[in-house]
Amino acid sequence: MNKNVVISGIRWTFITSVLRRVLTLILFFFIAKWLTKEDLGLFREYSIILAFVSAISLLSLDFHYIVEQQRKITGLIALWQITLIAAILGFIILSLGAGLIGNIYHSNTLVKLFRYTAVFVIVETLRSGVRAIATKQLRFKALAIAETLNVVFYSVVSMAVLYFYRSLWVFLIVFYLGNLIELVYLWHMNRKVIAGISRKMFDQSKSRLLCLTLTAHRSFLAQATLVSVFNQVSSNAPILILGMMVNPVLIGLYFFASQLIGVPVGMFTNAIHQVFFPVFAGKQDSDISNMSSRFIRLVGYVGMPLLLAFSFVIMYAVGWLFNGKWDDAIPLIMPVFLIFGTSLYCTPLGGIPFVKRKPGWELVWNMCSLGIKVAAMLVGLRVSFEMAVWLFAIASVVTNIAFYLMSMVLVQQKPAKTMLQVLYSLIPSGCLAILIIFAERLQSWMAVTIVVLGSGVLLLIVNYVSKGLLAPDIKMLLHFERDGI
Repeated sequence: MNKNVVISGIRWTFITSVLRRVLTLILFFFIAKWLTKEDLGLFREYSIILAFVSAISLLSLDFHYIVEQQRKITGLIALWQITLIAAILGFIILSLGAGLIGNIYHSNTLVKLFRYTAVFVIVETLRSGVRAIATKQLRFKALAIAETLNVVFYSVVSMAVLYFYRSLWVFLIVFYLGNLIELVYLWHMNRKVIAGISRKMFDQSKSRLLCLTLTAHRSFLAQATLVSVFNQVSSNAPILILGMMVNPVLIGLYFFASQLIGVPVGMFTNAIHQVFFPVFAGKQDSDISNMSSRFIRLVGYVGMPLLLAFSFVIMYAVGWLFNGKWDDAIPLIMPVFLIFGTSLYCTPLGGIPFVKRKPGWELVWNMCSLGIKVAAMLVGLRVSFEMAVWLFAIASVVTNIAFYLMSMVLVQQKPAKTMLQVLYSLIPSGCLAILIIFAERLQSWMAVTIVVLGSGVLLLIVNYVSKGLLAPDIKMLLHFERDGI
């Protein structure tokens, strides 16, 4: 594919990612006003379970297809075969298991949601398969447009309909209809490829490709699938695990806080990960190490301080924006900042173990990470739900940084050098945290003013100390003209 086309696609990815997240935040403002805390909790439980079933049912053949450099056609046909099978099986499992899921999460509404809308798992599974095809071809522009059409549709329609009829069912159905629109667009953009492999699937010589691929790559696929399972549970433990033990209202509070902080973070991580993974697949260790180090420098010197300042300001804004409805979620905002802030050390770079064909390394990390997080969370729950989230956040900080250290070892970077990078990157956020501790004692308007001005001064100091390194780092993310392609 032409280099200029790829670069154009990457720019589309970043620009549309910002647009999508802004629309999502605007929509969330109205959703949080119009729906109840329980509604938001049930929606999050539903969406996480649906995504979990969809993700693991592909048996990681989507990852295998993206990183496979030799038998691409074989991998493509096997991917499409498992996509169609998984879509049907997922629908059957969720339809028949609706009652069990509802009992586990103590909600009759959840039973009805899965029983009558299990068809959406077909949409999610097919969407994952088609997205893998587009990603393999580095069609970033098509992916960006598809995701934007999705968000624009469900944002506009949700606000229009919910204004008159405020129901969880309305929001959920419109949300997944947006995903259907994304699927249809990507299917259309890749229709020739899909039509070609669909015809080949009926050839007798190709009918056994799925079994042959699963057998030939069983070690990689098994490890990668387990990684996906543990990663899904680990990152969503407050919802998947605590959701079994607490009222959906508390899950709604956590979802509210995580949306306020997670949406701005996702604005960058989703776009960057979407680009980094296929680009890393064709790079040498030294290039991956250099790009990762520069990204982490940008995260520590700019990203986390800005996110910390934003988190502090939003704590004061919640009461004003929502007239006290979501005040119970305010104590969860800072631990959520720790979760999403330090996720920048691993989320965009999460493809490195797969690129290096070492999913076992990430599997071990995921198993340890899940154990640490769940143990911390359950200990905290003995005190309160808030304490459970705080201890989960602290455990996330440790495990996220550990993942970055592990990834850099895989690309032959010295552990001591990596550890110094991490420590240096945390200094600006540490300084701003000290300022916040002081500012909290002041009146709200004065505290916000001091933190905002302080974060601005801090960024100027960091830019001076870095001796102009931040500008080319930002250019790397926006263009990839010299380092990314």
